Amino acid sequence: MPIIQPSLAFTRYLYQMVEVKQSLFLALLDHKPDEALYWTYELYHSGFKTELYNYIVMVYNTIYKKFNPSLQSYIDAKNQLWLDGNAADTDIGSIAYTMALRSYCLVDFMRTYLSVNISSQSTDEPSAVQFIVNLTPEDITSYAHVDMSNIRPNRLLERAVKYPVRKDCHRIFNTFTHEDFAGTFRHNWLYFASFSPIWYDRISQHNGHIDYDEKTVTFADEQDEEAFRSAWDYEPDEVVQTVFNRCCGTGKETLLSVKDFCEKYNYTIVSRIIKRPKKTGETAAQNDAFPS
Repeated sequence: MPIIQPSLAFTRYLYQMVEVKQSLFLALLDHKPDEALYWTYELYHSGFKTELYNYIVMVYNTIYKKFNPSLQSYIDAKNQLWLDGNAADTDIGSIAYTMALRSYCLVDFMRTYLSVNISSQSTDEPSAVQFIVNLTPEDITSYAHVDMSNIRPNRLLERAVKYPVRKDCHRIFNTFTHEDFAGTFRHNWLYFASFSPIWYDRISQHNGHIDYDEKTVTFADEQDEEAFRSAWDYEPDEVVQTVFNRCCGTGKETLLSVKDFCEKYNYTIVSRIIKRPKKTGETAAQNDAFPS
C-alpha cells in the first residue's frame, strides 16, 4: 500500500479514521470500556494496527501514567509482542479496556496540546480500581467482522455501525473537516476508503486501480467491477438515516470550547499559554492536536 497522506480516510465501516481515534480517546475519558473497545477494533480491523498501538501508548504516557505507573510494564510487554509479530488480537483490546477503568490526569495534556494550565476541581487521586483486564477471544467476537454470508453488502452497515462518532470536540482538537463530507460519504466513498489497508486490499483483489490525481477508483473491466460491487458495495448513498448520522453526524452537534471541555471533566482553567510566533517557513501540521 503506497504511503500517501490523505485529507480524509474511511475505516472498514466508513467512519472518518481521525474521528474514530478521537471517539476512542473520549470514550476512555468517559470510562466507557465497551465503546472504547468498539473504536479500538474499528481501527484494528481496518488495518491501522501500528497507528493504533502507537496511539494507545501515547495516550497512556500522556494522561494515565501519573496515576497508573504499574501499567507501564504491562503495556510495554504487550507492545513488544506486537513489534515482534506475536501479538494476539485480544492484546490491544485488553489495554484499552483496562485504561477505560482507570483514573487519569489531564493537566499535562491540556498544557501541551491545548495550551492551557488547569487545576482539578476534585482531589487528584487514583481510582480504587487497579486490576488488569485480560480479554478472551470470546470477549472480542462481537467486534470482529460481521458475517456477510447471509446478508447483502448494502445491509451490512445497519448491523455494524453501532456508535455515533464523537464530534463535539472538533473545534478544540483542530479536526480537519472535509468541506463536503456528506457528499463524499454518499458518492465518492470508495476512493477515500482505499486509504484503509482493508479496503486497499479488497480493491486490489478485484483488479482495481486507484487514481490519486483524479480521486477515483476504476477496475480492469466490468466483470471485475461487478464482482467487487457484489461483494463489497455498501451503497452508502442509500443507507438509512440512523446509519448516516452515526457515521457522518447530524450537522447539529454542539461544539465544545476549551472551557466547556475543562468543565465537563472537572477542571478549571488557571491561565492560557501564549504560543511563540512561528518562524519563517514554519507551518502548522494538519490535525496536529493529540487525539487525532
